[in-house]
Amino acid sequence: MNSFKKFSCLLVASCLAFLFVANSCQKNEAAIAAVGNSKLTKKEIAVQVPAGVQLTKDNINTLIDKWTNTELLYQEAKRLKIDKNETLTIQLKQVEKEMLVNKLLEKEMGKITVSPQEIFDYFTKHKQDFLNEVKIARIVVADESLANRALIEIRAGADFTKIAQDISQDRVLEKGTESKYLSYEFGDPSSGGDPSLEEAIFALNPGQVSDVIKSQEGFQIIKLIDKKLVKKDVALTDVKDYINSVLQYRKSREMLDMIINNLKAKTKVTENPDAFFK
Repeated sequence: MNSFKKFSCLLVASCLAFLFVANSCQKNEAAIAAVGNSKLTKKEIAVQVPAGVQLTKDNINTLIDKWTNTELLYQEAKRLKIDKNETLTIQLKQVEKEMLVNKLLEKEMGKITVSPQEIFDYFTKHKQDFLNEVKIARIVVADESLANRALIEIRAGADFTKIAQDISQDRVLEKGTESKYLSYEFGDPSSGGDPSLEEAIFALNPGQVSDVIKSQEGFQIIKLIDKKLVKKDVALTDVKDYINSVLQYRKSREMLDMIINNLKAKTKVTENPDAFFK
């Protein structure tokens, strides 16, 4: 699975696509389905076929039924003037923005390549990590300053588990509980993982506590409980796809930062969060 699709986190559910299908039918083109004056054309239904699915006579009715049901509900919503709701109008505008942004990023990220040499270099650097599994405890909070204060207390000798029980908002390892043993590939970005977090964990020694790490879940402090050798050796072919996913993810993040920084350099941007509270 393309790692970009994971790190960018697409916000639009597949069924929403039906709400944005054009209702016009080209002249001389037979309608696949119709609801009132709204018609589904061959070109429109082709756009809505999920990636990797081949449209056949056996499955086309499922897609047509989905379009028909959505169109019926859509027309009823229009009749009831739900589309005039101010909040919904803002949400629909945001959906449109997200779709366009995702298409732009998909185009740009498609230019990223990972060379065999880069994969080999990563494998050489992290081969030992692939042979081990680790057990961790962690503290996860939304506030960076709170995480920094907690780390200072831990470094001064405070009990890690006690602080985790008091402040951690972790939904996975609640109240300072320890994880099961984790392999190096638990951070696979194609499955929503964070390879940078994984690398930071495997760089620790048992009993050692990490710095504050910014992640998708929040600001984390990791304590390595144990590290054990579980494999005698690993071949590059066994982990090649995973390494490629990690490097694609990392290059995607770097490219995204570069694109945004370039746009900021030539566009006036102002931010005034205090205005919200006035």
